[in-house]
Amino acid sequence: MPFDKFLDIQTITEARRKAIQQSLRTLGVDELKKIARDQLAEFEGDPWQENFLRIIAERPQGSFYSAVVPEGATVLYCREEDAGVWILPGGGMGPLEESGKRLLREAIGLPLSGEKEVRPSS
Repeated sequence: MPFDKFLDIQTITEARRKAIQQSLRTLGVDELKKIARDQLAEFEGDPWQENFLRIIAERPQGSFYSAVVPEGATVLYCREEDAGVWILPGGGMGPLEESGKRLLREAIGLPLSGEKEVRPSS
């Protein structure tokens, strides 16, 4: 039956949270450019590809992160822009929605929407 392996949204979200926490890593601009050549290039002309390339160009000193979710998609995120994309090689790409950004902010240790950032006192 097609519903034998049905997972509820909470189970999917928790699996993504764990995968993001385990695979999260910081990216430098050189590595981002390599990813742009290798993975984003197949989506030439896609508005989300162009938007993320613009972010990279405008924020060369920005904080960029990468993670992989259980479905096999790579997620790229820019902290300063609070923006990102998901890339499924050979499958598609699109904008990182609020729920995905929230999982990334949580894994990075940033305050979630509506919370105040706690900065260490000097």
